[in-house]
Amino acid sequence: MRHQPALCVTRDSSDALDASDAYWSDEEIASAFEQFDEASPFGNMDSSELRKVLSALGVDVDDTSATRLLRIYDDDRNGLLDLAEFTRLVRQLQSGGLSLPACYGTVAALRRQLEHVRALKGGASQYALWKAAGLKPNYKVSGGVTGAPSFTQLFNHTTWTEYTGVSPFERWFRAVVTWPYSTVFASVLPLCLFFAAWGYAVASVPARWLPKMTPVPLTMMGSAIGLVLVFRVNNLYGRLMEARGLWGRAVFLARQAAQSVATCLLFDETLPEEKQPAAHEAAAQVCRYLAACAWELRSKLTGKAESPGRTRDLLVGEDTEVLDALLTPAEAKWFATFRSRPLVLLGACRRVLHGQYRAGTLDRVMYRKLDEDLKEMDLVVGGCERLFSSPAPPTMARHGVRSMFLWLLALPLVLAGSVAPATCAMWLFLVSYVFVGVEEVGSQVEQPFEITPMTRICTVIMLNIEEAIAIPPVFADLSDA
Repeated sequence: MRHQPALCVTRDSSDALDASDAYWSDEEIASAFEQFDEASPFGNMDSSELRKVLSALGVDVDDTSATRLLRIYDDDRNGLLDLAEFTRLVRQLQSGGLSLPACYGTVAALRRQLEHVRALKGGASQYALWKAAGLKPNYKVSGGVTGAPSFTQLFNHTTWTEYTGVSPFERWFRAVVTWPYSTVFASVLPLCLFFAAWGYAVASVPARWLPKMTPVPLTMMGSAIGLVLVFRVNNLYGRLMEARGLWGRAVFLARQAAQSVATCLLFDETLPEEKQPAAHEAAAQVCRYLAACAWELRSKLTGKAESPGRTRDLLVGEDTEVLDALLTPAEAKWFATFRSRPLVLLGACRRVLHGQYRAGTLDRVMYRKLDEDLKEMDLVVGGCERLFSSPAPPTMARHGVRSMFLWLLALPLVLAGSVAPATCAMWLFLVSYVFVGVEEVGSQVEQPFEITPMTRICTVIMLNIEEAIAIPPVFADLSDA
């Protein structure tokens, strides 16, 4: 016996033909099949054509559900419906076999909103986002030109294969060939040229005019500078890992909260019938708030481009596209007036859940669990704000830069007289590239949210929410599909 298909559908009672009001003959079904079977010359219907004909029958089906329906009624497993398979689907629709659980309309509306937000915000790479904002991605977003794997993207199996699945020779060869596009090289090149010119100028001076120098002080200074650089870079990469960990925690908590509210409020058929509409809407509202919270946290940490290379904090009413797409106009306008929109959205989640707890549709244990999840989300937002507002002590950075500057200025005094000016310039260029490059590697991640792939992570959160509200097997068993 075939079970009910998992659909995200809504009834449209405007001008569509309701198949339950009249019995279609085989000839009429064949005519409708031919009318909507546009692309295939073999008399078969794909999922997009199936969606059109179901819409004409008064059933609004999204792309995912149309694909699932096709899989259910596609007996020969060729990925298409022939006339016999389509006729069986229509007959079941007419007989009431495609009865829709009460939550389907709410789920369909929520999924359309989430898909709209992903279409608005989720497609661009970090490099393209920086460029569109008037910033300078060549100095921080690696891989934008060469396509090489970068921390600014989320890895998948293909990315890992490109990154570690090649021979050492190929990996080293790629690193050398793409050197001119290196973010570190682009950042430190002017300083390296300056020190190279300084080395050439010093080495060109007659040796009798230069002070006699021993390399011992520079050796001691170099060791101390190396320790400062290692300590600073480790500290800054610790900040980067903490930022990434916080966003990973946000993904987990949003997914867990969405799954919990979907299970308890959206798909629980034991709820009293008179309370189900409010419970369904509450679950959808919590999912909307969670999705909006992620995007608003990203906007808060990204800021607003003020001029080329400069950003500023968001002002009241700015960047409300996500709020406008997910919430009512009044809600979106109200949330946009706050300094920390993510925290206000989490507060709204709490109020919705408390209302369901008081109404008796959410039991005490689940209510406390969800409240703990939202508390953890509060900590995630607070941790991101702490990292953003509190940099590593600037004194350490300034001391390291000043020490390296003195050391590099003194280095050609030791080399002069023993090497040619061009050779001295070459060594100053290489040494400054290594030492200044190490310092730059740390500086590039000091503001960790500039290179954390927050846009892609927000898209993952959206996808997780969409999967959380997907119709579970309690409504449809697709094991035979």
